[in-house]
Amino acid sequence: MTEAEAAELKAVWNGYLDSLKVAGDQLFRATSPSDPRTGAEGVRHLSRLARMGLLSAVEFADPDFPVLARYIDEVSKFGCDNPDTIYQRSMLNPARRYRITGVRNTIDYLSFITATRDDQGFTHQVGHLDSTALKVAENGTFEIILGGERTGPNWLPVTPETQSINVRQTYLDRGCEIPAVLHIEPLDVAGAPAPLTLDRIKAQLAAASGFVVYCATTFTNWTESYLAHPNDLPPADQDACLRAGGDPNIYFYRSFWNLAPDEALVVHIPRIPDCDTWNLQVDNYWQESMDYRYHRSHLNKHTAAPDPDGGVTAVIAHEDPGHPNWLSTSGHRLGHFAMRWIRASEHIDPTTRLVKLADLKKGF
Repeated sequence: MTEAEAAELKAVWNGYLDSLKVAGDQLFRATSPSDPRTGAEGVRHLSRLARMGLLSAVEFADPDFPVLARYIDEVSKFGCDNPDTIYQRSMLNPARRYRITGVRNTIDYLSFITATRDDQGFTHQVGHLDSTALKVAENGTFEIILGGERTGPNWLPVTPETQSINVRQTYLDRGCEIPAVLHIEPLDVAGAPAPLTLDRIKAQLAAASGFVVYCATTFTNWTESYLAHPNDLPPADQDACLRAGGDPNIYFYRSFWNLAPDEALVVHIPRIPDCDTWNLQVDNYWQESMDYRYHRSHLNKHTAAPDPDGGVTAVIAHEDPGHPNWLSTSGHRLGHFAMRWIRASEHIDPTTRLVKLADLKKGF
C-alpha cells in the first residue's frame, strides 16, 4: 500500500466517524428530553443505528450474493418496530432475476415488497405479495421469482430502479407460531464475491452513514411533530409511513405520551373490525420498542383481553393498576406510542383519556 492509499483509507474512515457526529446533533436538540435515561438511550440508539447501517451497507450489501438479513430484533430497534414482527431485507441488482424459496410454517402474516429508495431517502413500493395471495404447495413450501417476465404462481416485479426486497413476518402468538424459513439466490450468478476495493468500501461507508443520519433525523422529527398532541393517538401520515418503508396493508396511528407518576393513559378501541391483526405499543422517545423480553409493553389481536362489548381497553401506566391490558412504561416518564391495523376491513380510531391512577384503580 502506498502512502497516498493509506492516507485515503484513513480519510474514508475519519469521514465516516465525522458523519456520526452529524447524526448525534440530530438527536440531541434543544427540544430533546433532558432526563438522563432518555439521553443514555439516545446514545445507545445511535450505536444501534450505526450497527444496522454497517450490516446493511457493508456486510450484506452485495446484491449479486444476497442474504435475507434480519436487522431489527430484541436489541436492535428503530422506527416504531413492531415487537411481533420479524423484519428481513436483501439488496437486489435490478439487472438480475432472483428466486426466494421458503417453508411457510405457521406465522400469521407474511409480506414481501420489492422497493426502491430515492435521493431523499424515501422508499417507494415496486411490487407486493402477502400471505393471502402467496401460493403454497401441500407440503408447505413455496417459491417466489423476482424480476424478468411474469412467471410462476408467485412473482414480484423488479424495475431498473429497484434496490431491495423487504420481508415482514408478524406473529399473533410468538409462543407457538413458527416463522417461515426463507432463502434468496440469484438465478444468473456463480462463483464468489469479488475482492473488496477502496472505492467500494468508501461507497459502503457513505451509505452506512447516510442510513444513520437519515434515521436519526427522520424519526426524531416525527416524535417532535407529535409533541403538540401528547397523550392523544390520531392517524399518522400514511404516505410518510410508506415512504419510510411501510407495508401498504398497515394503517398507523402515532403520537407522544407523557405521564406523571400518579397518572395513567386509557386507550380505548370501540370495536375490532375484521383484520389480520392489530397492534398497540409503548415506545421510548427514540421510537424504539421497549424491552419486550422483560416488560409487557404491547398488545395484539391475540394477546389483548376484549371488553364485554367486543372493543378493547388498554391502560398505559408506570405501575400495574390491576387491569388485564396493562402496558408498562418500563420506567420511562415519556415516549412515543403507536397503533397499527394490519389488513383491516376498516380503520376504527382509538380514543385516549388521561386519568389519575388512584381513580382508575377504584373503577376496577
